[in-house]
Amino acid sequence: MARQDIAVIGAGIGGLSAALALARRGYSVHVYEQATALGEIGAGIHMSPNGMKVLTALGLGDALAAVAARPQAISTRHYQTGMPNFEGPLDAAFEARFGAPFYSFHRADLHAALASAVAALPSVSITLNARAERFDEDATGVTLFFANGSHTRAPVVIAADGVHSRMRSALHGEVGVRFTGHVAYRGMVATSALAPGLVEPKLNIWVGPEKHFVAYPVRRGELINYVAIVEEAGWQDESWTTKADKDTLAQAFAGWHPTVCALIDYTLTGECYKWALLGRDALARWSSERVTILGDAAHPMVPYVAQGAVMAVEDAWVLAACLASAATPAAGLLAYEDARRERTSAVQAAAWEQGRLNHAVGRDAEGDQFKGGRLADPSWIYGYDAVALFPAIPAPGL
Repeated sequence: MARQDIAVIGAGIGGLSAALALARRGYSVHVYEQATALGEIGAGIHMSPNGMKVLTALGLGDALAAVAARPQAISTRHYQTGMPNFEGPLDAAFEARFGAPFYSFHRADLHAALASAVAALPSVSITLNARAERFDEDATGVTLFFANGSHTRAPVVIAADGVHSRMRSALHGEVGVRFTGHVAYRGMVATSALAPGLVEPKLNIWVGPEKHFVAYPVRRGELINYVAIVEEAGWQDESWTTKADKDTLAQAFAGWHPTVCALIDYTLTGECYKWALLGRDALARWSSERVTILGDAAHPMVPYVAQGAVMAVEDAWVLAACLASAATPAAGLLAYEDARRERTSAVQAAAWEQGRLNHAVGRDAEGDQFKGGRLADPSWIYGYDAVALFPAIPAPGL
C-alpha cells in the first residue's frame, strides 16, 4: 500500500507499538488517545521472547533492558508448603533457544519506553483528550468522530482501544460477554520492605484449591508485583482501577504460605485493586475495507499465559508489514487478519486451559502432596518470530 497517513486509536502498548512499527515502514501516523495525559496503570506485565523479538527490532532492546526485571524461572508451588512442583528455567539456554529473553516490567516503564521512541519520530503525532466514538467509511477513506464534537479523516484506521473497544462495537456491534467465575486482585510491594530473599527472583505461582497467587519482580527488582486469582461469584466489574480491600484479600488467602501472606500485608498503600475476568466470543472478522482492530480490541484473553500485551505487539509488527506489502488497504488488512486470527485464537484457548490447570487440584499417590498448576508447554508461543516471518522494509532515512 502506498505510504500515507494512518490513524491509530489508543496510545496504550498496542497502539504505540503499531505507531512505531508503521513509522518504521515509512507511514505518517496520527495517534488519538482519550486520556488527558500519556501513562499506564501500576501493574506488572511480562514480555516473553516472541514479544521481545519485535520490540528489539523496533529499537527498544537497550531501553527495555535498563528497566526490566529478569525472572530466573517460572516456578509453581504448593500453596501451603511453598515446595515447587514444576520449574522451568528462564536462563541463558532459554534465551538461546528462543532468540530473546523473558522480561517482567512495571507496565508504566514499558509504556514510557514506547512513548519515548514514538516521540522521537517526526512522522508520528499524538492527540490527547480525543475519545473516538464512531466512524463513517467510504471508498476513499474514513471519517472519525470524537466525543468532543471534532472529527478527522484518514485513509486507514487502526483501533487499539482495548477490551472495551468502541471501534470494535462500531464495526461488529456488541460482542457476547460472559463472567468466567474468576476475580483477579493485584498489588505492588516495595522489595526493600520485605525480608531479604523472601521472594525468589522468579515468576512464582502458588496454586491451591479455587485460587492461585502469582508474584514476580519488576523495575529491576525494586518492586514485587502480585496477581491473586480467586473463584468468586458476585463481582463482574472489569475495570483495572477499582480499589480493593487488602484485608479481604488477606482473609481469602489465610493459611497460605507465609510469603503470600507477607506480600498482601506489605502491599503499598492504595495499591490493591480487583477486577473480574470476563470472556468474549471470538470474532469471525476483524476488519472492514479500511478499519481494523488489534490487541485486546480484537482478541481479549484471560491472563494465565501472560500473552495479552505480547499478542498486541506481534499484531502491530504484522499489521505494518501487511499494509506495506499490499496493493490496497483492504488487501493489507485481509492479509493481517489471515496471518493473526488462527494464532491469537490458539493463544486465547491456551490461556483458558492454563487457568483450568492452575485450579486442577488434587493429591499425589501417597495422598500427602498437593498437586496443581501444571504448566502446558509454551514453546510454540515463545518460538514464534514475527520479525523473521515478516521482514522489515526500512523507510528511507530510518
